[in-house]
Amino acid sequence: MKTVNLEAALANRPFRPFQIRIDGEVIVVRHPEQVFLAEKKTTVIIDVGDRIHIMDAAQISKVALLRRPPAESADKDH
Repeated sequence: MKTVNLEAALANRPFRPFQIRIDGEVIVVRHPEQVFLAEKKTTVIIDVGDRIHIMDAAQISKVALLRRPPAESADKDH
């Protein structure tokens, strides 16, 4: 995986949550502040369980955007 793909997912505005796959594990990134890139090589991710994952960006096999939640109906009262 190229770091540019991870950077692109982090730069999306509005931000869209995504998953990172590494060694069969899936890490969900819900906020761009969860990910730190050091020298475009080392990636640090803090997941929702406050676990810290430190990896080389080359170990990431896939970055997949999560589906957006369906828009709520404006006709809730009807």
